[in-house]
Amino acid sequence: MEKANSQAISSQTLLSLHDISKTFGGIHALSGVSFDLRAGEIHALVGENGAGKSTLIKIITGAYTPDRGTIDIGETEYQSLSPELARHLGIGVVYQEFNLLPELSVAENIFLQAPPMGRFGLINTRARARNARQMLERLGAQASIDPDRLVKDLTVGEQQIVEIAKALATNANILILDEPSAVLPSRDLDRLFNVIRTLRAEGHGIIYISHRLNEIFELADRVTVLKDGQAVTTREVAQTNDSELVRLMVGRSLTDMYPPHDNQPGEVVLEVADLSVDGNVYAVSFQVRAGEVLGMAGLGGSGRTTVCRALVGLGNIHSGQVTYRGKPAQKSPAAAAKAGMVLIPEDRKAHGLVLNQSMHFNLTLPNLSRFQKFGLLSPRIENQVVGDAINSNQIRPSNPMLTAENLSGGNQQKIVVGKWLLADPKLVIFDEPTRGIDVGAKAEIYVRIRDLTRKGMAVIMSSSELPELLGMSDRILVFHEGRLAGTLERSEFSEEAIMHLATATEKSAA
Repeated sequence: MEKANSQAISSQTLLSLHDISKTFGGIHALSGVSFDLRAGEIHALVGENGAGKSTLIKIITGAYTPDRGTIDIGETEYQSLSPELARHLGIGVVYQEFNLLPELSVAENIFLQAPPMGRFGLINTRARARNARQMLERLGAQASIDPDRLVKDLTVGEQQIVEIAKALATNANILILDEPSAVLPSRDLDRLFNVIRTLRAEGHGIIYISHRLNEIFELADRVTVLKDGQAVTTREVAQTNDSELVRLMVGRSLTDMYPPHDNQPGEVVLEVADLSVDGNVYAVSFQVRAGEVLGMAGLGGSGRTTVCRALVGLGNIHSGQVTYRGKPAQKSPAAAAKAGMVLIPEDRKAHGLVLNQSMHFNLTLPNLSRFQKFGLLSPRIENQVVGDAINSNQIRPSNPMLTAENLSGGNQQKIVVGKWLLADPKLVIFDEPTRGIDVGAKAEIYVRIRDLTRKGMAVIMSSSELPELLGMSDRILVFHEGRLAGTLERSEFSEEAIMHLATATEKSAA
């Protein structure tokens, strides 16, 4: 019914881009891209990292000026927009990294740009609180979000609703959502999707950017594929499928997305017995063997990330034992890494990279002792190792002096993986290894993980994406509310089996 209503009001075009091109230093970020958005429509924008999605969004929001092309908003044609003009024309954007002030209240954040004014030029705080409450009610969040609460006290999902409300408070009727689900625990996805459907029903046009193709098919009406700065196609979502979208995005079929399980697990590398951590994890026991991928599944807050962090010394272990290669595990990240146990964190930007430093700097930072000769750093050895790491991890572009912040999400993740592989680990812990990266980069990381196991390394992979857990794991541990709910062998794998354990529900008799 919602789709039918959407199509009934979608004849009005809110936004049209015609022949948009943008070049940076001789590199064509966009070349002749045309795109349109209708009222009451969710229009998905997909493509690999570096395909041009971010550049296109920055042109729509006025951050970039196109070299060629025009932008139509309603009946008016523009050669370019400024951020102020874009906001005035009703364009709002919610980025993956939120732009909220944590020490201010929900109401203050929502109406930061245009607060209701009272007498004598003062902000009308009562009207602001009342309007914020009405905005939250419109988004179905009035019961869970108090306008007077400080933003720093909200969950990630609640902060995202505040970001959307903030965009709507500027009277935005064109809303851009950039990877809105990437930072959300699974329990908040349904609420986000309901908010998006509500906005579509109100007649808003929504540009939805996501690497998760299942979300495209659940939410979107149309989808446009970008590749190498060009718009490859625009399709009705009902007239395509995930295999076709993958082929259009990466230029090849990814029928073999996951490498074969062609190695046998060896000796026990890690043994965890009755582990309890920070009052969040209770009496967890498991083993990890050389040459295997041990998956960790569970809903947000289930404890799997807490376990991953505790294994390398990033958590207060209250009780239990962690034995690594026959000895008690080290109790600090540096000591754990030196012993050969490393963590690839879930938030690469906050915990995995120095964003304003070069690829060379990031790759070498935890490995400086490897580049010494006679007690002094050897630039020759350092440059050789960095070059080998860039090649073996397929980091692109391959210029080691490029700063990490200017690389795509997939290549940023490859740097984090590469720097810790230089430490010659025996156990690698991946927490959300493919969060926010495109399908092509995902496939490359899956191959890299399987190569590690073929070399005899043990791998733990904690993920909220069930398909990659099912495709990559040799065994899967399922967590529920801080406890180990069960272990699945490959013969028992299914999304249903994982979810029954993750939600502590009984399987049906059928």
